[in-house]
Amino acid sequence: MISIEKFQQIRSSEHLIVLDTNVLLELYRQPANISLDVINALKEIQNRIYVPRQVYDEYLKHFHKICGDEKKRYKNITRDLNDFFKNLQKDITSKIGEYRKHNYTDISKLQNDLNKEIKDAQNIIASFEENHNAEIQLNIDFLENDKVKEFVDLLQIQGNIGEKILFSKKLSLLQEGQIRYDNLIPPGFLDYTKDGEAKFGDLFVWKDIITIAKEKSSNIIFVCNDTKDDWWEKNRDTPIDLRQELDDEFKEINPSLSINFLTLDKFFSYLAEELKLGKSKSALQLSALDDIKSILDNYEDEIYQSIGEYLITINVNEELDEELLETGDENIYWSIADVSVEKENKNIIYYVSLDISVLADLVYQEDGNYPYDAGKIALALTGQIEVTMEEYSTISEIKTLSVEKSDILHIEPEEWGIVKHMENQNPCKDIISASKNVTKIQKNAEQLNNTVDISNLKQTLQQYATLYEGLAESIKPMQTNGVFSELANQTSISKKALSAAFEPKNNALAELANQTSISKKALSAAFEPKNNALAELTNQTSISKKALSAAFEPKNNALAELANQTSISKKALSAIKPFQFGGTAELKKPFTANSKIIKPTDKPE
Repeated sequence: MISIEKFQQIRSSEHLIVLDTNVLLELYRQPANISLDVINALKEIQNRIYVPRQVYDEYLKHFHKICGDEKKRYKNITRDLNDFFKNLQKDITSKIGEYRKHNYTDISKLQNDLNKEIKDAQNIIASFEENHNAEIQLNIDFLENDKVKEFVDLLQIQGNIGEKILFSKKLSLLQEGQIRYDNLIPPGFLDYTKDGEAKFGDLFVWKDIITIAKEKSSNIIFVCNDTKDDWWEKNRDTPIDLRQELDDEFKEINPSLSINFLTLDKFFSYLAEELKLGKSKSALQLSALDDIKSILDNYEDEIYQSIGEYLITINVNEELDEELLETGDENIYWSIADVSVEKENKNIIYYVSLDISVLADLVYQEDGNYPYDAGKIALALTGQIEVTMEEYSTISEIKTLSVEKSDILHIEPEEWGIVKHMENQNPCKDIISASKNVTKIQKNAEQLNNTVDISNLKQTLQQYATLYEGLAESIKPMQTNGVFSELANQTSISKKALSAAFEPKNNALAELANQTSISKKALSAAFEPKNNALAELTNQTSISKKALSAAFEPKNNALAELANQTSISKKALSAIKPFQFGGTAELKKPFTANSKIIKPTDKPE
């Protein structure tokens, strides 16, 4: 993104500052003190602000819901936490009651100690509510009085909103948009999954920007928090500037003008400097994540050293409650989970939470036997860092740095084959969660295979596939009939898909689940003849509604349970297949200070 010097240069020229929808809606999500500071700063330069009509329309469509959701969040903050601890206390009481039946030693003392800890936590929540009551009320008042809508209404009254797009112009843009999206020409092609003209919203905004720049002979600063790849050039995941195709298109229409993109945090930090707001707390909070990323780049060695020192204290066999396990080289990576910032006089303090991930090879090693692959150990850690620096200084200092365990899991080789693509891309806490889901699905699939007669189900479904082909031909002339439309919409299964579902190398039900979207409701509709053609078809087929119902209502609820418990993707469903592993395993070392630490070159943001 442009420097503050370039920003100041543009501000001294003829220019417009264009606001995107996500910037206006973000003002609801930020704390009230930040949003008020931003709104007040924007009012100072109101004569330079331009809001494209599509941005205005999208804002009007979404602001009620977002404002309402944020009000609930502030009103429920302490209530939700108190409810959590009340339910936790009930669960503990219930469990302790079970343990008491077995005469465990000191079980009552355990219950009293736990209740005391819960009471302490509830006191912390009450103290937080008391200390932050004014801040919470400020946020609620800001939302209830809707200061954002008040500002947008002011822009509308003062003529800062673009003209409505003419119908003929919109039709032309819709045709152009389809061609652009088919060829991945920015902006907005990543919105292709949206319905109707909504998928072309970014294109409407973009064309409005080009047009207003030409009409007003103005350079453009586009303030946009939508950092998707169909708007921005990026360095890793960090947005740098608008895509080159967009710059070329703008310059073709406006050869003597310039356009530059800024995110809200960067724009406000520049504007705050111009308006002599200094390093305001609002500007610091908006830019805290970007700022701390740059700061922590200088402390990578210290962070990895602290992680390594903590790993020395980990005994893998004790943590996993297993024996004969040894670890190999570790892959360690971390990302910023959260950051907050405080300002005390001229001193700036950053409080940073890290998601730390440790993945290491595991082998089983029995005396006298050759070691063999035991999968991976996934260790999710959390880090807490406090960094201080003086205002306008480039020198920072780490005041505290601590590491502790969050979760740990032994991932078996077959599960690792499913989730290994998440390495370096997702924190270990997510990898652990995904691995547990894969294991659950495998168990459900095994139960299903043991309880469902696959052969009979295959035969019945293949009969249905034949029926469907005839049925599809029969209802083609009658698509206006609601029943047939429902069937046509909900059924995507074909004879070919069903046959593929029962290929020897595939798991029957997993593949079937991926390839069919037919519903019980649609099947019922298919067997309620509304015309002679369908009635004749049902008379000629040997398959009955009763047989189909039997196929989809197994005597046990394993299939239903599988559907309820899984949201895993098609790739993950391949976990149901048996896995084969060959080759030999190399003997690995336990966690030590001398273990080889592999730092990924592309650390996730």
